[in-house]
Amino acid sequence: MSKDSKANEMSSSDASKPSQLVSGADFFVGLVIGIILASLFFSLVADMSRNKGLVDSDADGVPDSHDLLPKGDAGVKFTIATIEHAEYNESITVNLSITYDGNGDPSGNSDNQWCNFTITIEANTSTTSPGDSCTFITSDWTILGVGFGYSMDHEVEEDDGILRNHWDLFSGTSDDTAGYNSSMDAFLLYSGQTIVLDGLDDGDSHQWNARLTLVTSPDEL
Repeated sequence: MSKDSKANEMSSSDASKPSQLVSGADFFVGLVIGIILASLFFSLVADMSRNKGLVDSDADGVPDSHDLLPKGDAGVKFTIATIEHAEYNESITVNLSITYDGNGDPSGNSDNQWCNFTITIEANTSTTSPGDSCTFITSDWTILGVGFGYSMDHEVEEDDGILRNHWDLFSGTSDDTAGYNSSMDAFLLYSGQTIVLDGLDDGDSHQWNARLTLVTSPDEL
């Protein structure tokens, strides 16, 4: 082999060393970038998980993303705005009952909640405005409908005992005087709604008819 060819071989070998050093630096930089990207990715996944409602701050079984109150139970106040009725010659004391049904609320809130009101309908009036209210611990699920049952009656003493008269609060000609409205949006109730139960103008033959107007609002527990 000639001296020139040996010189060429040495030059070729020396030239390959910088290339190997550059390749090693590229690998290290790529590794660092990969670690950073992986960290950003897992951080993004965590944020998405939180946004999807996997976090439950008050441990009530309802994810924060669907919880009316992420740090407690949601209370909805029912206020009796008005009771419209026929005019009577004597005052009548009625009992209004409202019951709560959570429709299988998975947060564990009790369905065994009710409110009873004693209201006096004054003689020769057609509208009573009690303003009484009560609060239900409603379903924290903003996407779950809840239901409420309503009934109203009054008692009359007679010679052979006490007669209970049931009032018609619901439209239609049915003889049913106790009723139920279901699948009410808990979020809308919490935001504030007006509920009207109209058994006054349904044209049925029931003796005791009324139109009940209720207003809902949030209530801190």
